[in-house]
Amino acid sequence: MRGALMERFEAKVERLQVETPDVTTIYFSVPGRDFSYTAGQYITVFFEDSSTPEGKAYSFSSAPHEPLKSITVKKVGEYSGRLHDLRVGDTFLISAAYGSFNPQSDAPLVGISAGCALAPIWSIVKDELHKKPDRKIDLFVSSKTVAELVFADRLADYENKFANLKIHRHITRQTELPGGMQRGRIDLDACVEVGGAQAAYAVCGSVDFVRSMWRGLVDRGLDGGSISTETFFE
Repeated sequence: MRGALMERFEAKVERLQVETPDVTTIYFSVPGRDFSYTAGQYITVFFEDSSTPEGKAYSFSSAPHEPLKSITVKKVGEYSGRLHDLRVGDTFLISAAYGSFNPQSDAPLVGISAGCALAPIWSIVKDELHKKPDRKIDLFVSSKTVAELVFADRLADYENKFANLKIHRHITRQTELPGGMQRGRIDLDACVEVGGAQAAYAVCGSVDFVRSMWRGLVDRGLDGGSISTETFFE
């Protein structure tokens, strides 16, 4: 019933970008409608003839100042499969934006994510650097292999452009790695070292990932109130 009560907007696919073999970013507009959102929020996508007519949530990977809105989708089920089948010019139904993942703090920001769950943190990072280019941000990203690292080229471009942005790339299932990448899981000691008690932390990933990261940060002395979390369900 939740999905049935939401206002629905028609989104038009304007561009598609393949990120990895199973992840695609869908860039879209909402023609003729006043549609706004906050970095880090998400929308519900609806396919009314699907087995889940109440819809499924997808986070924005775009930032509000960018000309097109976008969601970044891993192909793992019916909804994501149908989104991957969309072509430029196609339309689909979405809800208004909602969610409160964005820490909305002036403190240094530490983002921690795994796989495609980087999307809402990337939205926040771009938005913060647009507003305050000297904002101190450390972004810890984890993927199984180098080829599965989403937004790889844009991450590199932003790191080169913004002196106070540092990206820590962790690869968990590949032994031979290029320079600038670390083998193994995200090091929470390093997260706390660069952020400290005054930073705002944003953690996004699977249920197990988020639970593990949150507990690890709290065990290292951080106030749980300084940690924003978002869970991705596949």
